[in-house]
Amino acid sequence: MSRRIPPSTCLGAFLTIGLAAAGVHAQLSSAVRGPNTRVRCLTPLPQPPAAFTEEAAARGLDFIVAETTAPNAGFGGASFIDLDSDGDPDIVTCGRSGGLLGIYENDGTGSFIDRSATASTTLMPKGGGVVAADYDADGDMDLFITQVLADDVLLRNNGDFTFTDVTAAAGVAGNLGAGDGAAWGDYDGDGWLDLFVSNRTGSLFPDMTVSTVRNRLYRNMGDGTFVDMAPALGVDGGSEPTLTAAFVDFDLDGDADIYVGNDKGSGCLQWTNVLFENVGGTFVDITASSNTESCTDTMGIGIGDFDGNGWPDLYCTNTPQAPGHALMLNNGDQTFDWAAAQVGVTGNQLGWGCLFFDHDNDGDLALYVVHSNAENFLYDWSDTWPVPEIGAQMGLDHTGFSYNVSLADIDSDGDIDLLVQDLFGPLKLFINNEGSRRNWVRFRVVGENPNRDAIGAIVRCFVEGDMQISEVLAGGNNYRTQNELVAHFGLDNACIVDSVGVQWTDGQTRDITGYNAGETWSIYPPSMLGDNDFDGRFTRSDLTAMLTRLGPVEPGTEINDINGDGYINARDWRLLLARIGIDR
Repeated sequence: MSRRIPPSTCLGAFLTIGLAAAGVHAQLSSAVRGPNTRVRCLTPLPQPPAAFTEEAAARGLDFIVAETTAPNAGFGGASFIDLDSDGDPDIVTCGRSGGLLGIYENDGTGSFIDRSATASTTLMPKGGGVVAADYDADGDMDLFITQVLADDVLLRNNGDFTFTDVTAAAGVAGNLGAGDGAAWGDYDGDGWLDLFVSNRTGSLFPDMTVSTVRNRLYRNMGDGTFVDMAPALGVDGGSEPTLTAAFVDFDLDGDADIYVGNDKGSGCLQWTNVLFENVGGTFVDITASSNTESCTDTMGIGIGDFDGNGWPDLYCTNTPQAPGHALMLNNGDQTFDWAAAQVGVTGNQLGWGCLFFDHDNDGDLALYVVHSNAENFLYDWSDTWPVPEIGAQMGLDHTGFSYNVSLADIDSDGDIDLLVQDLFGPLKLFINNEGSRRNWVRFRVVGENPNRDAIGAIVRCFVEGDMQISEVLAGGNNYRTQNELVAHFGLDNACIVDSVGVQWTDGQTRDITGYNAGETWSIYPPSMLGDNDFDGRFTRSDLTAMLTRLGPVEPGTEINDINGDGYINARDWRLLLARIGIDR
């Protein structure tokens, strides 16, 4: 379909703002070329020597986890977080002897600079979960670290790889129980990011005391402080020993539901996992009706559309006893089917962290599960069940006391790399050499302040008749870790994305078409489109900036593609003119 616009139509629009018609028309003519003028397809590469190679030491990571005396305190988290907002993932990790937080800056090439010594004066010898969000909407990612028998810690990012401890001032001090996982999400829909903290209630400590501290749901008040709403909303868990919980929009209705993973659930003798449906900022327990009980000793929760039906599935790791790890496939009608045995992913090992990701960019998700003192498993989705386990084939069958894993594209080459943490051992960084043999596309979803990172947004990617889906999650999707906040889609041999749909938690939606493979694109909500200087107003300076960016959209110019057709041209100018007229 032609994208050309009659010259007379273009000229009238540009004369409206007093620009030189001839010069603008010449630029516009070059901006309305036919479709796919900039498509770049990969030439299939030969099979590399190894699909994944372990390169932590070579890339500057020298962090070793040491055990402490409190229950589970040695299991520090390791997360990918863009601390300096430069577009590449840095690493934050805890659990080393003495409690110094590990802060590693990505130098832009996938190697890391150790910033630990100068980052923070707060020592966390009992540090556990590591999650991050811009809770104060000042433009950078702040850190929250859970601890056991010590205050959890909230560190405000100063923007220069240093942090200020604001735990007491923010109102999140005093959680002196068995802090474990944590997750950020906007449960009440006010735009400010709230925080769910898992406490392993009932933990027995060395002095033979038992923790009675329950789960916390801290509501962000928008003024830098939080108030615990868990008891009032019925999500504090009572005496349930919660190891991890996730905000996940399981029914895709635009709000943050909560899935709680509890320990000591095997055999359904005491505890089960719990699914809370968000109903207007309150929560309803629909565990029984949804079939998500999961009677497991749940250490990790994996979230992803494993079977490709367009709905997020749940995976829970377990101890070796029956029924093993649990896979619950989402039917899209608020019910799930148990399928671990049929699909062949029960594991039968002591499992901890887990995640879904497209390891080879073929468009299907794989499932990676880490185990303690056993091989880690990689299950490759197949239309024929049971699915194959290919950890050894891919170089991901590491054997150690592995307990968590997180993912990011650390070197910006379009495939997903993995960070694995072992107790009593150094961090392991597995670099992906397999994914570069196929095409990919990545989307960084931008939200309006205060939720600038669009936590909770849903991204749907359509390619050659198939749909993939991803939710922007900040913690909870794993065990004590956080993945980078970028939606990654493998495209196999496709060169262009047919369309992409985004659903923000504030109700805004947007569709774009014609965006190329092999790029990381930013997607802005409709309310921000055309605001080139990000000042919240639409002025002639925004029009002038748009004029310098006419033509096919390139990374960095997406905010000017107002109608979402992959080109910046007169249609976009007219839409921006209308916005300026409205605001006058």
